Amino acid sequence: MAMYKSAISSWRKALSTIKKNKMIRLLIVVILFGCKMQNPKTESEVTEIPQNTGFKSTLQISSRVDTTKIEVREVLKLYGDYIQSQPDSIYDNPYWNSREKAQFEDFDFSRRSMYNGISSSQLLRVYAPFVLSVEPKNQKYQIRVLYANSDTDPLYIGSKVWCIHQLNAAREEGVWKLENLLPEKTRNWIRSKAGFIEYVFPEEHQLNAERVHKAQQFCQEIISRFNPEYKDSFSFYLANGIDEMGELENFDYIFSGVTTGKAREGMILSSKGDEFYPHEFIHKLLPKNPTRGHVIEEGLASFLGTREELTEYLPMMERLAKDFNKRDSYNLENILNNQTAWNGYPVAYPGGALLCEVIHEQKGDMGINKLARGKTDGYEEIMRLTQDILQLDKNNVFRLIENKLKEFE
Repeated sequence: MAMYKSAISSWRKALSTIKKNKMIRLLIVVILFGCKMQNPKTESEVTEIPQNTGFKSTLQISSRVDTTKIEVREVLKLYGDYIQSQPDSIYDNPYWNSREKAQFEDFDFSRRSMYNGISSSQLLRVYAPFVLSVEPKNQKYQIRVLYANSDTDPLYIGSKVWCIHQLNAAREEGVWKLENLLPEKTRNWIRSKAGFIEYVFPEEHQLNAERVHKAQQFCQEIISRFNPEYKDSFSFYLANGIDEMGELENFDYIFSGVTTGKAREGMILSSKGDEFYPHEFIHKLLPKNPTRGHVIEEGLASFLGTREELTEYLPMMERLAKDFNKRDSYNLENILNNQTAWNGYPVAYPGGALLCEVIHEQKGDMGINKLARGKTDGYEEIMRLTQDILQLDKNNVFRLIENKLKEFE
């Protein structure tokens, strides 16, 4: 135990000097809690919690859950097997229904937010799953599972509850399989087609025709400029706030990955209740490019999308300019690698937008098109491509970027 206390003390001292972004900070939290919670003799084991019925599970289970029922026990086993089956990875998982696996590559809509850069095994070492309820719903069951830790340290208390995960279990050829909540949640929502966008929204939402028209104009302009071969369509779900949007991704409550909008396969989820969401539109409309890195992906969405709303765009760029001058980790390499210290905002968005600002000023849409189609997974690849686009050496690229930053001070 002394070894773990020493490790924790060292980590805490290091926290004041380690330069980290938000994801690294979350990962450190996971590692620290893992050290505090692990028993060296049972490091790879999951505690078995016996119920008063004699039923045992790899999950902790509320007394509200009636484990005398065979179907409830089967659903508990299904969920327990699933979370031990590397659900952070995308593959033909045997515990998920075949219809959604055929329809979506990333078929578990909660996966990205739930794991958010850490592995499922890391999450389980820190946040013990506690089953709150398993309730019948028509011919299905719905399971709700709390992921929380017991730590009371003020440094980590803000992430005490990771999420309340919520999934349906339905029979497929006589076998229980897991499924997303979105189809059930939105079954009675209104659908309204506007070009290649299908708006899906609750009855109480009044569709704003002016914002729909603005969205159509914006999308057509982006397509003509950057992706004239675009032939797709998508659904745009207008949720009422971040909690309802979380329900569309299988969460009764979500801390990790919480945001106002997400672009997914064939859909956009939004908590804003606004038909015009240019940042997320860009994610759907740009040409597909698996070699486009996160910083450039978000930078393009910020420059081409968020920039439509200057009251949101300019403060973001001004914060980056201020941090660039005053914070050691906010150098160009760290910014483009998304490895700066966390200062309340994701640096990838203004960092990538800054590069887009420079490229567009020098080379216009041709430069942005080349950036969007190039290989940009990290600082070195981004700089090589930028030099090629601008036909400048690295020092002159630096000069242009620094001069552009000064314009936002």
